[in-house]
Amino acid sequence: MCNCRKIAGLIVAAGYSSRMGAFKPLLPLGGKTVIETAVDSLRHGGVTDVRVVVGHRAEDLYPLLERLNVCVIENPRYAEGMFSSVVAGLNTLAGEAEAFFLLPGDTPLIRKRSIKDMLREYRKTGAAVVYPVFHDHRGHPPLISARCFESILSGNSAGGLRDILDRFAADSVEVELADQGVLLDIDTIEDYRKLSDFYAQREIPTYDECLAILHKHRVDSRVSRHGQVVADVGRSMAGLLNGVGLNLNVDLVIAGGLVHDLAKGKPNHPKRGGRMINCMGFSALSGIVASHMDMEFAADYVVDEAAIVFLADKLVQGDRLVTLAERFGPALNKFSSSPEIIDSVLRRMRTAEAISDRVLGLLGISSFDEMAL
Repeated sequence: MCNCRKIAGLIVAAGYSSRMGAFKPLLPLGGKTVIETAVDSLRHGGVTDVRVVVGHRAEDLYPLLERLNVCVIENPRYAEGMFSSVVAGLNTLAGEAEAFFLLPGDTPLIRKRSIKDMLREYRKTGAAVVYPVFHDHRGHPPLISARCFESILSGNSAGGLRDILDRFAADSVEVELADQGVLLDIDTIEDYRKLSDFYAQREIPTYDECLAILHKHRVDSRVSRHGQVVADVGRSMAGLLNGVGLNLNVDLVIAGGLVHDLAKGKPNHPKRGGRMINCMGFSALSGIVASHMDMEFAADYVVDEAAIVFLADKLVQGDRLVTLAERFGPALNKFSSSPEIIDSVLRRMRTAEAISDRVLGLLGISSFDEMAL
């Protein structure tokens, strides 16, 4: 086994893109192309040696890839399929790297945290293959160690790479990731639309990614259910407010509702949860999580996503809708002899009432009973 501590990234982009009907590597994605985004994904995760295998329309890719300063490997046998491109790329890595991420060029949106989590698992276990998994489905890129290199290089395309890696199943591991991007590739125009939509909102975890975050951190099912109801209430409220002229990001409200209690049960759980979310790369969401228990709402405060999540959380007790009086009344009675705690409860209640009054005023209604929450 190679003892150099080098992890490489191999992107295969040599195919015909026949099912897509357009050359996938050069499709626009945001302000870049699909292939540029794939390179960025690996580099943002800490992989400095990125190599790209080209074949079909290689001459169109060379100028772009040279500007990206990646090693370009031409596969003259690309017509034989993806396995031939893997072999062509691996021939340049064998003896140099101890493992490599294998990323199809049409699966470009891998989160930085995912790459780091897979590397951490590899360092911990020394597994032959580390597979990324999202909601029980394996995706890309697998991290393939040098123990598999000889079998791949001496193999053939009859069974493909999957059959070869299956030989190492007993010595492989799966890593549960909160990253829907590991499953998003481009085979059709509809796939491309979904990928583009995902890219546009990549700073906010999707609904399923939020559920994966909760599952990964072993959040109690009751807490998870509470978050789902808070998300539903927040979504309804934000949608109605947008209908009267506000410009709230509904996806951010939903994500905030789902994961606001991520660190429930830990000391200072809002701040702790905010830090956890920030470490995952979701900075806008982290502030909402951190402020869901205590926030200032001055007279000139503009209703934003954090205020909606704060209020929605106070309108949900467990998994049922309640009034603010029902939510805060028990705490006021229970801690009536503890001035410090009462002050804290009153502060939160008054903030919730202030946000409530503003929301109802904007909607032109007198109570939440008139809203379809």
